[in-house]
Amino acid sequence: MQRPLVQTQCLQTQFLQTHFMQTPPMQTATDILDTFESLGWKANDPMAQTLQLRAHDPKALGGLVVQALDRELKHATFIDAALDLMDDDSYFAAVHAAWQRALQGARSDMLCEVLDSAALQYPDVFASDWNAYLHAVHAGEGGPEYLADQAWRALDATTSADWCATLEDDVSDGALGRTRAIALLRSRRPQAVQQAWLRLFPTPDALAQSWLHLAGYASHDGGLRALHSERPLHIGFSASQRKLMLADQPAWRRDVQKAHPTWNASATPVSQARMGGLLPSICGHCHAPLHRLLSMNDPAVAGIASATPLDFATCLSCQGWHIDGAMFYRHDAEGAPHAHPSQRQQAASAPDYVADALLDADVQLFTAPSRWAWQDWGQSNATQNLNRVGGAPSWVQSADYPACPDCQQDMNFVMQLDSGLPQADGGQWLWGSGGCNYTFWCAGCRVSGHLWQCT
Repeated sequence: MQRPLVQTQCLQTQFLQTHFMQTPPMQTATDILDTFESLGWKANDPMAQTLQLRAHDPKALGGLVVQALDRELKHATFIDAALDLMDDDSYFAAVHAAWQRALQGARSDMLCEVLDSAALQYPDVFASDWNAYLHAVHAGEGGPEYLADQAWRALDATTSADWCATLEDDVSDGALGRTRAIALLRSRRPQAVQQAWLRLFPTPDALAQSWLHLAGYASHDGGLRALHSERPLHIGFSASQRKLMLADQPAWRRDVQKAHPTWNASATPVSQARMGGLLPSICGHCHAPLHRLLSMNDPAVAGIASATPLDFATCLSCQGWHIDGAMFYRHDAEGAPHAHPSQRQQAASAPDYVADALLDADVQLFTAPSRWAWQDWGQSNATQNLNRVGGAPSWVQSADYPACPDCQQDMNFVMQLDSGLPQADGGQWLWGSGGCNYTFWCAGCRVSGHLWQCT
């Protein structure tokens, strides 16, 4: 039986009042900043307001960040979210505005925060005046701080050559000269890197090697060898994996991740891979089956030098607990890993904790937008996807490329996996206290290595 028209209209009005009229009105960028300045996080949710602003008008995130440059804001993590989620054009405009303010002598913590982001995601913005950027980094006032040296990878060939020509005088000329030499060391231009490294560290001691590792290189046959590629493939997880990964996250973080380009394999994936489960090979320490990290049928698509498929695996129960440094595996002709002879013991050890395998699932490898080729572990704030194959590592601590146990050459970085990976038993795997695992590969010896870092 149909309801009377008046009753139907009343029900519709009640529905609208319940579901829409109680929703707070959307705030403008100015409203969000004004409210945060007066209330902070108390009785206020600027993160939700920022996400609502993005949903209504994505371009407005750029205005939010530019307006924030003129404010003294503390703990404004919603600005970090805005920087992450805005489109490329808005982002480029926002960081350009920040850099122009810095060139004009502006100084603020928020300005430093935005320029830090630019150093990592869009260092080309500083190409308008590399000398001004050099002085800003050297002075440490009103310029990038924590991530400053990440920007030097965009240094152009002409500036690089000009600075290399002054190296001899620079390094003996004091602190500014040393800052310039470090810039060349971090430039990703091998000739400039080598010149700066030899000028900074005439004696190739352990400190010199650690600085070269920080730049992503190893000395090789009188020259340099890059220890990582330039562009990563991000890992796109399955629906079952993401459900477990998001289950315990706060609502705001789930919303940020759902919108974040490093989590969304919206473009056609470059390759497929397999994660999780157990392999037939056994751990050299506890003699339990190895835990699969990632199996790739075509590792070459990620810049990994191997003509065969590869299974990257380790023992989650033993790695980082029963051995100092990396755990190594030799790979056979089919790409299967086997405990390296140097790390095999006849009697099985009993691990303090027996780890369950990662959840068995098919994953995608995809190319995120170019802004995300380089990521920083500390800046990710558990909102970015740091699970990547290839590219540059996001170190939790200092750069640490292990030497291959067979040829003693520094191994190439090929993959990193963040904490929070779903396990078969429904748990989430943490590397130590919540760090990252790094995988390395020696193509000549067909040896892989794995180590993790945490705070």
